[in-house]
Amino acid sequence: MNYETVLGLSTGEKAILIIVPPILGALFGWFMPTIAGWAIKIPFIPFEGVFEWIAALESQWISVIGVILGVIAGIFFVFYAFSETLRITITDEEVKLNFKEKVNNIYKTETSAIYMEGKDLVFLGTEGNELFRGQPESKKELISEAFRQHRYPWKEKDPFENQYQRWVADHPDFSPHVNALLSTRERALKNEEKEEAKTLRKDLVDNGIVIRDEDKRQYVRIVRGEDK
Repeated sequence: MNYETVLGLSTGEKAILIIVPPILGALFGWFMPTIAGWAIKIPFIPFEGVFEWIAALESQWISVIGVILGVIAGIFFVFYAFSETLRITITDEEVKLNFKEKVNNIYKTETSAIYMEGKDLVFLGTEGNELFRGQPESKKELISEAFRQHRYPWKEKDPFENQYQRWVADHPDFSPHVNALLSTRERALKNEEKEEAKTLRKDLVDNGIVIRDEDKRQYVRIVRGEDK
């Protein structure tokens, strides 16, 4: 029988995520005038005028409005948190990866290896190219068991780990374009620009380059058959 396995937030984690933020938002809203009164006592606090205005309001409706706004803010946070969660659906034929309202479908026949690299779940294609990289919510043991049950090529480590080399500026093995991308990405890593580094990683994957980061240093390998 062809069944599916879904990996993501547990039922308990979902319940906490749905319930807690709106409650915290409501509490913050109710006590907003009191909090504003404490805040104005802090030297050099930003938006001091706004806090003074809130603290000066004495009507109970201010707290009621604060509760409503706090609950709304909490609900928006719940939707945002769910959109930032990687949901993995595994069948015997393919894996469906839902993240930020985007869906990636990866077929078993086009996959040569699946493994964890730190917190990242990595899929490699039949040529050793990187098909997907993302951070799941489930523990490694649960992920490993799920893929093994569906007979995917799960690996305990990167099967190409011995083929990486430390990247340095103007590396002779790479074209000027790839060196420029790697240089820009190294700056992004040093400046902790995570989204920029993630985008540049995808650009490099499109150029046949797979990257492993270690302490903001880039170790790279060229995909088989690529001449970069």
